[in-house]
Amino acid sequence: MNLSSSQGQTIHLPAPAASIFVADPTIADYQAPSNTTIFVFGKQSGRTSLFALNDNGEALAELRVVVTQPIEDLRAALKAELGDHPIQVTYTPRGAILRGTAPSVDVVERAKKITEQFLGAGALVVNNIQVAGSLQVTLSVRVAEVSRSAVKELGINLSASGQNGAVIFGFSSGKPGGSGASRGGGTASVGVGVGSTNISAVLDALANEHLASVLAEPTLTAMSGESASFLAGGEFPIPVMQDNRQLSVQFRQFGISLEFVPTVLSNNQINIHVKPEVSELSKEGEVNINGMSLPGLSTRRASTVVELASGQSFAIGGLIRRNFNTDISTFPGLGDVPILGALFRSSSFQKQETELVIVVTPYIVRPASSAAKISAPTDRLRPPSDGGRILTNTLARPPRSREAPAPNQTRPAEPALLSNEDR
Repeated sequence: MNLSSSQGQTIHLPAPAASIFVADPTIADYQAPSNTTIFVFGKQSGRTSLFALNDNGEALAELRVVVTQPIEDLRAALKAELGDHPIQVTYTPRGAILRGTAPSVDVVERAKKITEQFLGAGALVVNNIQVAGSLQVTLSVRVAEVSRSAVKELGINLSASGQNGAVIFGFSSGKPGGSGASRGGGTASVGVGVGSTNISAVLDALANEHLASVLAEPTLTAMSGESASFLAGGEFPIPVMQDNRQLSVQFRQFGISLEFVPTVLSNNQINIHVKPEVSELSKEGEVNINGMSLPGLSTRRASTVVELASGQSFAIGGLIRRNFNTDISTFPGLGDVPILGALFRSSSFQKQETELVIVVTPYIVRPASSAAKISAPTDRLRPPSDGGRILTNTLARPPRSREAPAPNQTRPAEPALLSNEDR
């Protein structure tokens, strides 16, 4: 039985009822004008059950009562909260069905949430709303490994975090003191770069001084709400024993991988679930099976969800690796002489720390209106003339100016990025 709040329905029983029960009287209740007639009315959204029994305890009626708000109220609430979008709602015996189109995934999720609140707990809401003109997100990622030992000498702290969670990239007047943040191996700090600080510029400067190594710079594009992944590395074989005692080979990936799921919100903010990982073959954890040596895998990974505007950057840091090396050099024979042998021996200890820094910058992008507008930097490069090459040492000439379109044609739009001014 489906009822709207403050509305009722009459039920006629096949025999006189001795007892009538409602599981949750706050959702629906009843009045009995006679022992064979029940008037059931709704109070608030939800689901409950009604039972009518005779003198012998046998069930005369077993009803599942679903109380909802009037559908006009739900449509008005959707319009007031989401705006004038072509969203239709239809009640079903178990809930409701949403149809139509919405400008973003955020509007779709909010429409479903509002409907579930109207119908109450346990309602089944089928969401068939389509996102019109789904936006695309391009993710620019830089994965760099920074030498912490050399960086500390310059007074740079890549893993200190500010009061607002912003990652601080900067130079101090000397070596960092006791106030610097300390990170252990395997931990990560996450923040959003703010202000005029250019994180990529800092990494470029460190790379030029051989204090950092940029491992990968992938660029991925995915539709809002869809996932994209990237792998730069390889696969190594692992023998696996099957149930029939036959040996098979499986392959496991290693290298630099990235997986992310972007969602463009209604205010053009980008919600990103990003999972970067850097792994390499290692002698540590190596296993020998039947004479076969299987390498171990050294892995550093992170997983985080952030929300930021198009063009803003955030960094993941604090993924630290430490290596310790001890070398002992001795003069053959003399180095083993007790007491005096120490004069013929020398030892050295080397400690190396590297930190993995991942800088991510998302952009909301739109496709170009014409394929002719998408070109490589060298597509319009003109080869030099013999005279220019010999006399002026010219290796290339600037491209010709673009021809104006015909009077009956329009110039195709340039590929556009949604900047802060567009919002």
